[in-house]
Amino acid sequence: MNKRLLLISIIILSLALYLHVVPFHESIPLKKAFTDFPHNWKGWKSDAYYFDAAVLDKLRVNEYIMREYKRGDDRFTLYIGYYGTQKEGAQIHSPKHCLPGAGWFKLLERKSSMNIDELGKINFIEALYKKGNEREIFIYWYKMKNAYITNEYVLKLYMILNSLKYRRNDAAFIRFSAPVTTSEDVTIRMTENAMKDFLPLLKDFLPE
Repeated sequence: MNKRLLLISIIILSLALYLHVVPFHESIPLKKAFTDFPHNWKGWKSDAYYFDAAVLDKLRVNEYIMREYKRGDDRFTLYIGYYGTQKEGAQIHSPKHCLPGAGWFKLLERKSSMNIDELGKINFIEALYKKGNEREIFIYWYKMKNAYITNEYVLKLYMILNSLKYRRNDAAFIRFSAPVTTSEDVTIRMTENAMKDFLPLLKDFLPE
């Protein structure tokens, strides 16, 4: 570990310890409940799914949405986990830990971005995972206030800075996933087009 990274790590740890001892952030509610998120949109139709008590006890999420959307032969799953405030034991879980724990093996991962109407530039991670004979594309990112974050360490830093500056550390984890049935490129293009359909809706739900 180089000196600069070590110094940053020490600063983050020190601030995190301070905030743990002196918590002063507020819990920020959603603008609208996820129950109002459309089940049918631009030709997409959805089925809702719900976690059992054991999974929710691990996630400690305040609000979430889990939907599988279908349009013709295309389908994807949208998951959004929202934390009105993050504290010890109730913070966003990285898929880099959760997916392998569920039996998924990462084949590739890369950072990407796109411009979305009404939102501007969105940064995200595109990853391909495999479990048995299944392959699935996962596209995900973290949103804190108006920042789109793809790195867990940067997420921690934003959590601390937002707590200090705005008295809040609310955050959302947003993930689109789709099974690879033809080719990886086709699945990614389909999922990115779905993102363009649905992401403008989030401004009515997630706080700014």
